[in-house]
Amino acid sequence: MIGGVADPVGRAQEELCRLFPGKDGLEDAVVWARDVLAYAGLDPAVAPLRCVRRLRRTNRSLGLLAARYLTDAVAGRRQDRASRPLNPHLE
Repeated sequence: MIGGVADPVGRAQEELCRLFPGKDGLEDAVVWARDVLAYAGLDPAVAPLRCVRRLRRTNRSLGLLAARYLTDAVAGRRQDRASRPLNPHLE
């Protein structure tokens, strides 16, 4: 589909809920990511790209958006659903 609403945070959350089913799927995913990064000795505030790669290598089903979402969550960064202006040619 061309155009539409781009919501990368929502897409990442949906993917994580599929990969970590259960009542606390997103929280379980963040705990898992924190454990993986701590075991690897990586700090997501200092090396976010390395953290994204480590998470994706540990779980091959994890997409790029979801890995970035988890890296930001572990680092304590806000995960807002920012409403960006859409390209008027795609509406």
